[in-house]
Amino acid sequence: MKILLTGGSGLIGSALYPLLCEKGYDVKCALRRRSDNDVIRDEDIFYYNGLGSNADWSMILNDIDVVVHLAAQVPMAGDNSYDKFFEINFKGTETLAIQAVRAKVKRFIFISSIGIYGTSDSEISLNENNRENPDNNYSLSKQMAEHALCAIGNQTGMEIIILRLPLVYGPHVKANFLKLLDYVYKGIPLPFAGVKNKRNFIALDNVLQAIHACIVNEKAGNEIFIISDYEYISTNDLIQKISFAMGKPPRLFRLPQSLAKLFLTIIGRKDLYNKLWGSLRVDSKKIRDKIGWVPTTSIDEGIKITVDWYLSEKNIKK
Repeated sequence: MKILLTGGSGLIGSALYPLLCEKGYDVKCALRRRSDNDVIRDEDIFYYNGLGSNADWSMILNDIDVVVHLAAQVPMAGDNSYDKFFEINFKGTETLAIQAVRAKVKRFIFISSIGIYGTSDSEISLNENNRENPDNNYSLSKQMAEHALCAIGNQTGMEIIILRLPLVYGPHVKANFLKLLDYVYKGIPLPFAGVKNKRNFIALDNVLQAIHACIVNEKAGNEIFIISDYEYISTNDLIQKISFAMGKPPRLFRLPQSLAKLFLTIIGRKDLYNKLWGSLRVDSKKIRDKIGWVPTTSIDEGIKITVDWYLSEKNIKK
């Protein structure tokens, strides 16, 4: 089987490529440029100039059986304009899928976001039947891409599989989770003592196994799946687990939730309040029942793997 992997140098792609190669697949990776931690063989790289509506994938799609589309425009500080998300995440995905149909690709796996449901603070777990309500440009662009892919699949017969992911953690994690690791390592006091929210995350190893299951399982075709770790966790407990894995005492203090919400709302970071104080529980029952995928890496194991990588990057011996 021949697989095209876009975003091969990202958090998921850089771990998925060696796993698929180890399992004997012929894997090609589409990259904008080679990064320092790439493990990808030169002969497996296809360099592209952009991911938008004018992208030409014809040179790499020949004989491809499965496309795993990881590459995307992700939220960045100071630049989250609708136009960029629209062009890359929506139009770019649609363009790749149309060209994949022409190349007779059999299956197209799209990595989407749990953010399609918007902000949720419910005690009830979200599932694939919940109403979509994206509340930012990134999530909206993912929703638009999903709808376009489903339409293309219905019209052409190419199998579409959509995976909706919560926050992914593991080696080479970036953004907010990496900042949290930095804060705990540096001993910076954090205002989450007593926070009892409930959020689902997903360990990188669990993501990889879910994608592989969707590549090989015939029953996965034309399905939308939420995937996550089994356990949910509070921000307080997350920091406790990171501190334990680092061998450091947790430095937590109490901040009234109403005060945190007011402050972050005033400075335009209500999204950060929702992520750190709010709840977001999800239910992965559908993918377990449909194709038998179960997350095999626990939160404790996933955090230990992530922390071990983080400490090794700093050349620290515990």
